[in-house]
Formats: sequence, C-alpha cells, structure tokens
Amino acid sequence: MDLSKVKVEVYDFLAVIIPGLLLVCGVWIALRGWSHSAQGILAMGASAFAVLLLIAFAIGNVLQELADVLIKRFKGKRYFKASRDKFWDSKTGEHVNARITKELGHSVADVDVAFDYCLTRVQSCFSKRDLFLANSDFARGLIVVSFIGIAPLVRITEDLHANWQIRAASFAIGLILLFLIASLCWVRMARFRELSETPVFHAFLAQSVETKTAAAAK
Repeated sequence: MDLSKVKVEVYDFLAVIIPGLLLVCGVWIALRGWSHSAQGILAMGASAFAVLLLIAFAIGNVLQELADVLIKRFKGKRYFKASRDKFWDSKTGEHVNARITKELGHSVADVDVAFDYCLTRVQSCFSKRDLFLANSDFARGLIVVSFIGIAPLVRITEDLHANWQIRAASFAIGLILLFLIASLCWVRMARFRELSETPVFHAFLAQSVETKTAAAAK
C-alpha cells in the first residue's frame, strides 16, 4: 500500500490518528495481554502497519464524535463555544460588533455568525488556529482514551505474576495515573479551545485598524 500520496493534515494526525491508535492498542492489550501485544506490534510489517493506521483513523473519528457528544451532554451544548460567548458580552465584543455593523451595514446578533465572519476575514493571518484546535481535540480524545484505558489496565494487573496485594496496588496506581492524565487533558482541551476562539476577534480588530490606516495613508 502506497501512502506517499496520502495527505495527512495536522488535525488528522494529532486529533484523529494518535487517539485512534492508542485506543486500538488499548483494546489489543485488553484482549491479548501486554506481552503478546508488544510482540505483535514489533513484528508488524509496513503493510500491516499501514492498515493499522487506516483503522486508527476510522476509530479516531468515531472517538472524537463520542467525546463531543459526551462532553456536550454533561457540560452543555455551548461548552466548546463558551469563550466566544463570554467575549461577545464584553466591552471588546461590543467594539467587534460595531466594526462588523460598519462593514456590513447592519448589526449581527448571533455570535456564531460574527465569529464565522471574523474568521473568514483573518484566517490567512491566523494560521495557528488549526494547530490550537488540533491540540484541543487531541486532548479531548485522550480524555476518552484514559477512561477506556481502565480495560487494558485490568488485563495488565491480572497478568502480573505476583500476589493480590501487589496487583491491587498496581491497579490503584494505574487508576490514579489515568485520572491525572484525564484531568490534565481536560485543562489543556479547554485552554487550547479558548486560544482557537478569542484571538479570532482580536485579529479581526487588528486587521480592521490596519486596513483603516492603510486607506488613510493613501
């Protein structure tokens, strides 16, 4: 299988393939155990690894949708857009609305419409937004992977050749680590989501000032 012609975007790699690959490996470990899984991965050829990446890509997309549905279910439908809602109600948000009104000739009441308008205007000079969004969704995927990671953790502790006290302690330590990973990923998800939203409005204001200054100079 020739993958040289396949174009993989940053988002696809960070937010889809890596979480999907981690999930596949986790399920593999849960079913076959750590030793068999490690041997299988090390013995995998290029063609088999390419198929594994395609499977990880498909599962990664499902994983992102699952994470989106679950988080919105518990945190509200506007959770991922909370930063733009907060900005729109601020004083600077009023300045952005006034600028959009001046350019369009009418006001915009919907913050999502205003965001799309501003993003269209500044997308070329805010290329890092795609990277911020990819990092946010990468962390979101890892949150779900961390919870699903309990299954391979159970298998690993069961395969330990030790008494039940050591297995129980290992399982408890593993749970703590998974919880810490999920917590840190949640913080990172929220932080990078905000970085992908609010600067769009700031960049729009900056671009509007630059355009006005250039027009005045002529």
